[in-house]
Amino acid sequence: MKVIDIFRSDLVEILKEMQVDLEPIVEINKGKENGHFSTTIALMLAKKMGKNPKDLATIIGDKLSQKDYYSSVKIAGIGFINVEVKTDLLSTIILNIMNQKDNYGQNEQKNYIINLELVSANPTGWLHLGHARNAVTGDTLKRVWEKDGFNVQTEYYTNDAGNQINVLAVTVFVYYLNMIGVKAELPSVAYKGEAYDEVATMFVAEYGDKFKDIKFTDTQILDQEAHDIFRYKSVAFFMDIIKQQLKDFDVEIEHYSSEQEMYDKHELEKTLELYKEKNATYEKDGALWLRTTDFGDDKDRVLVKSDGTFTYILPDLATHRIRIERTKADKLVNVWGGDHHGYIARMRAGLALLGARPDILDIEMCQMVRLVKDGQEFKMSKRKGTAIWMVDLIELVGKDALRYMLASKSSSSHMELDIGLIQQKTSSNPVYYAQYATARCNSILNQAKEKNIQPKFEKTTLLNHEKEIQLLITLDNFSDIVRIASKNKTPHLICEYIQLISKQFHSYYSDTKIINEEEMELTQYRLGFIQSILQVFKNTFDLIGIEVMTKM
Repeated sequence: MKVIDIFRSDLVEILKEMQVDLEPIVEINKGKENGHFSTTIALMLAKKMGKNPKDLATIIGDKLSQKDYYSSVKIAGIGFINVEVKTDLLSTIILNIMNQKDNYGQNEQKNYIINLELVSANPTGWLHLGHARNAVTGDTLKRVWEKDGFNVQTEYYTNDAGNQINVLAVTVFVYYLNMIGVKAELPSVAYKGEAYDEVATMFVAEYGDKFKDIKFTDTQILDQEAHDIFRYKSVAFFMDIIKQQLKDFDVEIEHYSSEQEMYDKHELEKTLELYKEKNATYEKDGALWLRTTDFGDDKDRVLVKSDGTFTYILPDLATHRIRIERTKADKLVNVWGGDHHGYIARMRAGLALLGARPDILDIEMCQMVRLVKDGQEFKMSKRKGTAIWMVDLIELVGKDALRYMLASKSSSSHMELDIGLIQQKTSSNPVYYAQYATARCNSILNQAKEKNIQPKFEKTTLLNHEKEIQLLITLDNFSDIVRIASKNKTPHLICEYIQLISKQFHSYYSDTKIINEEEMELTQYRLGFIQSILQVFKNTFDLIGIEVMTKM
């Protein structure tokens, strides 16, 4: 049991003796002058029981003093209760960590399935910086939710139908024509960049100049067979690259779905029929409307235009219907760009009209990322094109640095990614600062191994340095940080926790001599402490998807 939970359970027991059913709020104190933990339970009870809060605090404090866990119980102010825990009890935090190892911080398993759609970039090019933020946000959420005991499934919805894919086909076709010596101008709507040279090279190798005499418009190659070839093979080419890039970025996707496949299997028509059966549609001005205002949307939405074509919302509703049926998930979560905010209410309403819970869908918005260096916008110049490609950023700063920095801020806020800062090997670079702490831990343990000094993990009173106690209390709080980050969908809190451990560890390292052969027993306990710190670093780094360093 966590040390803070021992304090909490003692309070619960005392409240039961007082015939009070109330969940106590306990907090970790800052600074040693007020002890380790505090509670405002006396203030919460005062009005309910018609008593002075300080008198109640004294009663509760006296009962706590009779327990064997506390070296000090003090009443402060108008009724705050501050406790200091005995040093040997705090040392059991190390035992908890080393007994559980990789499972430390794991919360109770829940019978609840979250189906998470992340990235879902159009297969019209490489992954760019915005996709990288979506990927990190989604993947870190997945890892945090799993640590909190949820069952998480991951999805990638491939937008491989629609006009953007026709534009892709024409783009690649024009690059292909120029490669075989046919001069052709790119349409203004076409994609640009080195990526299309690569895919066009594939077509030249396979087909030679077979398609040299075919004409094209902005969105159509004027030969259906050629158009279909360039369309489907270009999509396949980029999807293979995207899958590999995600793998290299340590992002795992379990299931890939296809918009085109939905068209081929007539899933949109099936969805329309379901809406009609539920009397959720009506005709107006020659169009078919969905009654989304029945579930809180600001206006009803058109599903089929007066010309018989489907609107953009129908494929999205159809794919979400299929996800619900296939996965049996309790919650669907999509990681989308910040420009989709107005889409949430209509999607929830559309799913509710199909019989789903109105709250089954959550959307995590990822705002824009701006690259800066020396206070100025930073331009990537290695590859031609209009986007900042993820692979170039990884090559520039490293996978770990990019993942950490993108995870370190709330995804709902706009972000400036400082390339100069990430490249620094100083304490001002949070990635370096954290990984350097793990390298120091490993260096200490390696030195001890060379001297044949074995760590001890037993209960002890020897770990009583102020900064040891501070760090132990922080390590004890890991599972609570996981729970809060999971509940509030705020994985950046894990990065804040990593920085806190790093700061406390570096300060402790500077203040104490960890390996001191003149105090061998203390040295052995401190080595056990260092090993437990390294284990918590590993567990937190796993949530962000970065590596512990053995040396730097």
